[in-house]
Amino acid sequence: MRDETIRNDPLYAACFTGHRELPGKEAKALKERVRAAILQAANRGVRRFYSGGAEGFDLLCGGLVLDMQKTRPELQLMLVLPYTGYGERFSAGDRRELARQREAAQEVVYLSAHYFSGCMAIRNRQLVAEADLCIAHLTHAPSGTAQTVAFAREKGIEVMYV
Repeated sequence: MRDETIRNDPLYAACFTGHRELPGKEAKALKERVRAAILQAANRGVRRFYSGGAEGFDLLCGGLVLDMQKTRPELQLMLVLPYTGYGERFSAGDRRELARQREAAQEVVYLSAHYFSGCMAIRNRQLVAEADLCIAHLTHAPSGTAQTVAFAREKGIEVMYV
């Protein structure tokens, strides 16, 4: 439940979008850029951070939000997952991380009971629909990340690249 002062804030929610493959040598630097972006967004009023729970960037971002709640308890992780059972084919480590995030998130929404063609794009549109800001790690197109950034631009929301 959000309070009235946050509800009226023009920047209340942000979504994450990025690739499943993270840069090996640059992973630590990317993590620090994402942490800085989350802090910058929080300082601008963002309290809710929406993640699609995908391997790579989404799990990195969701984990950072949860870790940052120790010093910024007002931050909330909201998971928007494309279907129930999502993540069952992830690596063991990513399955554990997604389970941790599902357990700790303030909200978990499943958009469908089953996988179907196009469910990821629907998830990506829902992420953008909830957001006032999009935090993106976009290195190549075509990709779901590029598509999500395009959705954000169509909506007219700011895209913060990390």
